[in-house]
Amino acid sequence: MNNFLKISLIAAALFICAVLPGCGSGSKNYEIAEAGLWTDGTYTEIADGKNGIFEVTVTIEDGLIASVEAGDNEETEEKGQKAIEELLPVFAEEQTWDVDTVSGATVTSDALKDAVARCLAAASGEALAAQQSES
Repeated sequence: MNNFLKISLIAAALFICAVLPGCGSGSKNYEIAEAGLWTDGTYTEIADGKNGIFEVTVTIEDGLIASVEAGDNEETEEKGQKAIEELLPVFAEEQTWDVDTVSGATVTSDALKDAVARCLAAASGEALAAQQSES
C-alpha cells in the first residue's frame, strides 16, 4: 500500500470519528466547576432526543442542582419517557451531569446528559473565571 493511500485512509478514519457521536472524546468537553460553586439561577438548553428536540431546565440554588426538568417532548413512553423520569432526579441526587444512561434509551439519556452538562457549564462561568484569575 502506498503512503498516499495510507494517509488518506487515516484521514478518513479521523474524520469519521470526529463527526460520529460516541466516537472519540464526545461532546462532554465542557468546562464545569465543582458542585457547590455553580452560580445560582435557572439555565435552559435544548436536548436532541430520539424523536426530536425538547428543553431541559436546570435550577441551581446555593451552588447546587436543586432540580432538573424536561419540557414537552415526543419521546416514546416505554423508552425515552422512562429515561427522562429516571434521570431527572438523579442529576440532583448525584450533583453531576455524568450519570448512567438508561438501558434501551441511550439517545434520550445522552441528550439529557448533554443538555444538563451545557447548563452546568453556563452556571460555572463565574467560578471558572475566579479560578483562572487566581492562577
